Amino acid sequence: MKRKSPNNNGSETPIRERLADFFEASQSKRLLGLTGYALLAGFLFTFNLRSKEPFIYFLNWKSALANGLVVIISFIAVTSYLSIRKKEILKDRRLTLFLGAITLFILLAIKGSWLVSLYLVPVAFATALFAIFMDFETALAMAGFLALSIGVQQGFAGSVGPSVVGFVGGLIGVLETRDIKRSSDLTRIGFSVGLVSVILVFGFRFPFLSTPFIVNLDWPSYGWAALNGLTSALFIAAAVPFAERVTQKTSPIGLMELLNPSHPLLERLREEAPGTYHHSQNIASLGENAARAIGADPLLTKVGGYYHDIGKMVRPEFFIENQGNDSNPHNELTPSMSKIVLTSHIKQGIEMGKRYGLREDVLNFIPSHHGTSLIRYFYLKALRKHREDVEFPEGDFRYEGELPMSKETSIIALADPVEAASHTLDDMGQDVEEMVDEQVDSKMEDGQLDYSPLTMGDIARIKSAFVDTLRAMDQRRVTNYPKDVSEGRDSNRDEEI
Repeated sequence: MKRKSPNNNGSETPIRERLADFFEASQSKRLLGLTGYALLAGFLFTFNLRSKEPFIYFLNWKSALANGLVVIISFIAVTSYLSIRKKEILKDRRLTLFLGAITLFILLAIKGSWLVSLYLVPVAFATALFAIFMDFETALAMAGFLALSIGVQQGFAGSVGPSVVGFVGGLIGVLETRDIKRSSDLTRIGFSVGLVSVILVFGFRFPFLSTPFIVNLDWPSYGWAALNGLTSALFIAAAVPFAERVTQKTSPIGLMELLNPSHPLLERLREEAPGTYHHSQNIASLGENAARAIGADPLLTKVGGYYHDIGKMVRPEFFIENQGNDSNPHNELTPSMSKIVLTSHIKQGIEMGKRYGLREDVLNFIPSHHGTSLIRYFYLKALRKHREDVEFPEGDFRYEGELPMSKETSIIALADPVEAASHTLDDMGQDVEEMVDEQVDSKMEDGQLDYSPLTMGDIARIKSAFVDTLRAMDQRRVTNYPKDVSEGRDSNRDEEI
């Protein structure tokens, strides 16, 4: 679905501007930045800290060179791997800054922990954040680099215990983020990391223990390992708001808060535009099930469904789902004015979302759910009304939004017309499949999925999920109860069905 098509409205679209910005930083500048970061990381391991003066002392040149080379080469290897597997991360300035800042924090923590115990290094803090705001593969790669850095700090002739504890703890931090939904789940991460770290420390020390065990257990090491889990959990809780601001991505905890019916934006939408609120609920259900069907993020898709139309609160009466049977203000407007009013809810929605603190990953659903699609009803109305007097280019009646660039935004862009068209069906029999095919295919033919990562297989699964969801939502009530012979009336007439 990544083919390019000519711009529908004859001017450069915002999506192309974004793509231009995407590659604005030249490859040489990125390479220079990564090289500088690698040299800084290597330099950190040419000296050590101590609690007495001088507080910093440099290693002999052989040890300093060996440490620096190992760290620099390891960093280059990891970034090279990410540039192949996750090149979008290194091309995104915000994500690169986030990745570098958290990694630098852990490298400094390694230097500081050297004064107490390397079992205290909170690798799980970094890997959990990478898993939440990037992906598991990036988090796993960075866990390996940070664990190796701990090993370098420990010394080539030292124990591998701190390095292994750091890597496994980081891996536990990654795995525990899979089902994180609320702040209390961070306690589970801390407990799991602490427990596994203590067990690993015991495993490394057990062969060297002599009786009595209790006396020779080296309790401080176990205490630092357990404290590692607690500090990791606390650091994650403190860093999540910072990470959301830097990456402009919403954590699962933040997404769950956005789904709370008492959220101010949802309360306003429910009170000021009840029809749009119901419409958004339906789209959220369609999107969530479709996302699960293709392996996309169902939580983000559901949130996008709830918030994609918040701009309609400015003039709710101009949108059909909020209109009464006898009121339609568009009857008093020209088609061109109707188009202006309808398209304005995109810009107004983005402005409103920013005021309420929505991050970019949620805001992206607002301009992309219509993309650059044609407002067909008012375009045809304009043609009928001024057929002989004025020519109306099709581009004048298109939305000026952005084409969806992720699976999640693509799903909501497809769910929106499907949900609207579902209200025109008399029943949810075979007609629903034809309707879904028609609406989805129309979006594809109009070029609205040109920059979408969806495959044709994804499209087929999304269609199937839409059909299943629409049929599940269509819960009709029985109206033809048999007559009560003795009383001549419906036997269940007064019962609530």
